[in-house]
Amino acid sequence: MQWSVVVPTYNYGRFIEQCLQSILCQHGEDYEIILVDDGSTDDTRSVAERFVQQLPAGRLRYLYQENQGPAAARNRGIDEAKGEFVWFLDSDDRLIPGAFAHMQSAIERHRQGELFFGGYRSVAQNGTGTDKIPGLLGADRTENFKRYLQKELKTLTTGAVAVRKTALGNLRFPEGIHINEDVVLFGHLIARCETVAVSRVLVEKIRHPASLRGNMARIEETGLRSVDYLFDGTRLTAEQMKLRSGYLANRCLRLCRAHYLHGNYARARSYYARALKACPGHLFKLSYLIKYLRSLGK
Repeated sequence: MQWSVVVPTYNYGRFIEQCLQSILCQHGEDYEIILVDDGSTDDTRSVAERFVQQLPAGRLRYLYQENQGPAAARNRGIDEAKGEFVWFLDSDDRLIPGAFAHMQSAIERHRQGELFFGGYRSVAQNGTGTDKIPGLLGADRTENFKRYLQKELKTLTTGAVAVRKTALGNLRFPEGIHINEDVVLFGHLIARCETVAVSRVLVEKIRHPASLRGNMARIEETGLRSVDYLFDGTRLTAEQMKLRSGYLANRCLRLCRAHYLHGNYARARSYYARALKACPGHLFKLSYLIKYLRSLGK
């Protein structure tokens, strides 16, 4: 079997049908869909079971678990996967027609490739879309990892990624956080694997108010723990570990901005101070300095 498409879901019954249809419309039969329901209380189960009944045996496996978070749901999908490649797809994403074929073409051109990622289309609520296409990668894994940390590889995101299951080994999404868990796993993979960029849009990612990334409570809960998960000396080389302070500083600045925009000025100042401690040169990032100075009077 070529593809195991892992789809975690939680109370997204209203999106599941379009997501599943986008997979079923792909060319070929050499795939399975693993839908991991992370404790939904809406109509997710009934929608999924309707598809299971209509499809050939084994095409769609519906797995239910008590709520543990998206990382645990994706990890269960990895463990259950039978395909040579694991393709991660969120339940509100839609594969572009021909996505499997585009990815397969890249695999045939790069037989040694382990991690493949393409582009995505960001779709607003009004239906307008913006395409994001990945640039070329070099052969140096540490340089690719550095570019990923600096957000130069923005299309390396769920929906547009397929990885050989053998390359995953014991790598998994960290289950102790609910934001940036994909950054951690994909960071480890790009630091260790032969990575190939596919210059095609493979998935539509729908922007809507329910998106997890907009949840400030989740952002604060995760805080800087994603940095510790990512910079694991058992996963990265000594040279790659040297990039930690710069990444920590940038993560602090992003948290500073998030708290500032939500009116949490004391928290914003705290993260700004931590950013400067990790990388004093960030003092010259004027937009953050201005936010810090404005927060002093609030």
